[in-house]
Amino acid sequence: MLRPGLAHVRELLQSNRLIRRHLEHRDRELALLGMVLSRLPDPLRAHCRDAVLADGVLTLFLDSPAWVTRARFLIEDLTRALEREGVAKVITQVRVRAQGDGVDTLGAKPRGAVEGQRSGGNRLTDRALAHLFGAADGMSDPLLAEIFRRFAKNHTPTALTAAGDGRDEAQGSRGVGKTPASQSD
Repeated sequence: MLRPGLAHVRELLQSNRLIRRHLEHRDRELALLGMVLSRLPDPLRAHCRDAVLADGVLTLFLDSPAWVTRARFLIEDLTRALEREGVAKVITQVRVRAQGDGVDTLGAKPRGAVEGQRSGGNRLTDRALAHLFGAADGMSDPLLAEIFRRFAKNHTPTALTAAGDGRDEAQGSRGVGKTPASQSD
């Protein structure tokens, strides 16, 4: 059950067709993960972190190569058990939890990452921030636009926030992606 404060957010997100389809797909992935977890032995169950379904292939993410190896012995049984759910194949991958971070992150640098981009827990790239602000500026629903803006502002680095992120309501998304040094121009 959702906390009362989050129920209206889910309703708002459900009103958008694309977001609703994404949420339904994610709900299906979580249901499949639940089915997988119910079939895994206790020691392995604690190390299976997530599942992603794409084109009939269910990818299970485990927290170390050792647990991936152990899970591979169960792949055939899991695939047979999930065939009725539209899963044609089950594969495994490692997803390492960063030290001191409660967020699962892949051990490798994200594809497309370049030098100078922020790294760490839940920081978004300057480009992602610009897309969020731009999307908010183009939305007809003011409540959803405000959610996007708040999300982006909450992920803006403290150095930018302390110096002013270079935007106000009239500016739109200008200023996003600038470093504190370049804002003085």
